[in-house]
Amino acid sequence: MYSWLQTSLDQLCQRASQNRLHHALLLKGFKGIGKTKFAEQLGRFLLCANKQTVSEQGYAACGQCQSCLLLGAGNHPDLYEIRSDKQIGVDAIREAIKKLSGSSQLSGAKVLVIHDAHTMTESSANALLKTLEEPTNNTFLLLLSAQAERLLPTILSRCEKVALASPTKQACIAWLKQQGYQNVDDAMLRLYGASPLLLIERLNTPPKINYQDVIQGIDALRTGQADAADLAIKWQDEAINMVKWLQIWLVDQLKKDATNAESLWKMHSLCVSANVQLRNPGVNKILVLVNILQSMVK
Repeated sequence: MYSWLQTSLDQLCQRASQNRLHHALLLKGFKGIGKTKFAEQLGRFLLCANKQTVSEQGYAACGQCQSCLLLGAGNHPDLYEIRSDKQIGVDAIREAIKKLSGSSQLSGAKVLVIHDAHTMTESSANALLKTLEEPTNNTFLLLLSAQAERLLPTILSRCEKVALASPTKQACIAWLKQQGYQNVDDAMLRLYGASPLLLIERLNTPPKINYQDVIQGIDALRTGQADAADLAIKWQDEAINMVKWLQIWLVDQLKKDATNAESLWKMHSLCVSANVQLRNPGVNKILVLVNILQSMVK
């Protein structure tokens, strides 16, 4: 388990070993912090027939029982997962609920993991409600989300919320070195350091536009050598990253000169609003970026 998530995992496993774990957990945190692996390890522990106490605080699945062996082979009959590239439809939820309603095939726990739970449609979320309210015995639902605010209030109110932490900058750097990544660019660390798995993806496939490109674009914009609309068109495919780069630039400006703090904070508010807008599939990315960029030359 990733070092920054180990304490949270141990706490939940301890409660499970004492039969004090809530049946529905919302595991929320930034994209790229390891929620999938966390749910995998927690699910293993819940399904294990011979749970181990590694230390006073540490817990782990035994790795030897039939349940653990089946999990290792990838075909445990009491572990169900729901994934979708776009939206989680009602049929997927109903099929999972039908499986959960029966008895455990190994006479132990049953675990349902819903990845990107915030992509459930309203119908699928409503279909899940009864199971969240009245689960069958020894059944656990693990909902994973990087955008928990998009879940229906009725779902949120029936889950115990577990906020999974991102690593500190130092912990992220140490982990990156263990993975063979040395001397990572500071701007990349600032942009993706809270999401180390995503950071590695970006290091392997660098974004088309880096921080220096953004700085140069802003300088050209503020000296009248570039147009906000032209930059927005150029940056639209990386719109979400662009807003984050702009936020980093704004923080740097505040550190350099606080005399213009009021206008800079107004720009920052626009960036925060843009982060929300850009999550909507149909949003006009160019207009969102133009709105921020124009505020930088007023």
